[in-house]
Amino acid sequence: MIKANAKQVNHLHAQPLRRKRAVSYFALLARVVLLTGLSAACWSCTCRAPAAVGSPAPASPGSPPPAAAAPDPSLPKIDVHMHIAPSSAQLALQLMASAGITIGLNASGGYPEHGLPDSIALERSSGGRIVPYCNLQLSRAPDPDFAAYVHATLTACKALGARGVKIPKSLGLGVVDNDGRLLPVDHPVFDPIFDDAGKLGLPVLIHSGDPKAFFRPPTADNERYQELLAHPGWSFYGKTPNGEPWPSWESLLDQFERRVARHPKTTFLGAHFGNAAEDPDRVARMLQAHPNLVIDTAARVPEFGRHAAAKMRALFIEHQDRILFGSDLGVTPDGLSLGSSGAEPDAVEAVPGFFLAHWLYFETQRRGLKTPTPIQGAWTIDGIGLPRPVLEKLYYRNALRVFGLTLPHR
Repeated sequence: MIKANAKQVNHLHAQPLRRKRAVSYFALLARVVLLTGLSAACWSCTCRAPAAVGSPAPASPGSPPPAAAAPDPSLPKIDVHMHIAPSSAQLALQLMASAGITIGLNASGGYPEHGLPDSIALERSSGGRIVPYCNLQLSRAPDPDFAAYVHATLTACKALGARGVKIPKSLGLGVVDNDGRLLPVDHPVFDPIFDDAGKLGLPVLIHSGDPKAFFRPPTADNERYQELLAHPGWSFYGKTPNGEPWPSWESLLDQFERRVARHPKTTFLGAHFGNAAEDPDRVARMLQAHPNLVIDTAARVPEFGRHAAAKMRALFIEHQDRILFGSDLGVTPDGLSLGSSGAEPDAVEAVPGFFLAHWLYFETQRRGLKTPTPIQGAWTIDGIGLPRPVLEKLYYRNALRVFGLTLPHR
């Protein structure tokens, strides 16, 4: 069994990737430039739809018009869930260009007093292609002046130009009171965050909980064992450093939903497929119950892609105005993370395949596709072949509406 010390368990923000050797930024950038050219060439030829990736699903009587045989690179794409360090912006822009990502929303935008001004400068220098959320110091929740801090911080975020607020999974799994006890996602002390965000017109990207497997014993029979082996602090099985049991996956999702219901005038972007990729029926019920909730697809295609393609296609079509594309791509001085990672950073050569796996799933009905993030599981998935109007909403139109964005000139 994996054992984690208290520091590992409570370290819930982006963890530095351990490396056997230093990552050379310029070497990565040179490889990306080469890959960008190769990717462009690939889109213009038959390698856009390699037969080895999967086989098309057969048509059935009375079925809708067949889905595309290959992804369409002409569709603009906005990635609403990325993590980009300003010092790695040039590399991030190259990766985005190679994947056809027009705009990336940076969930690691920083605080008004540190980080956010640099992220706003990056938005300007990139021509609006990397746009920041802002962050809050949730650890200040026990402080008597927390509500005043929240109001001042979010007001400053809005004034500087942040497009939203990112709330990490440490809310519910890391932030504690003065006695070291976990504060739940729906604790009243956090109400000012969501009230003020709604008043300021700042959508809230919120990550609550984690995959179900992270709440099960981190042993070799756990299907996410390789991730947990690389990141012991991602295990929420057993007891917290304070000795209380970790909350269950179900209880965290209930906390999240109560939080959404409490603030009907605030737009919530439920990260990682509404924080419930294993249970698309629950996601659909939440979308039906809460008009202020939208969701992203970040780092969960392998999970919701396990469900029947027909079921997922119907869900995406029924809720086509409420689902936004996200990848959870991380580009930092510590290296790359393609939705998740092992003990070492992901290789830049894996980036084209990472995004192509998304496009094949959403745009085609090919069967037996590799998932974008193999470390999340060894299974394959079947494409759902969404109609073009639905793809346009998923890829960019919904993001334009939710965040008030404008596509840069292409």
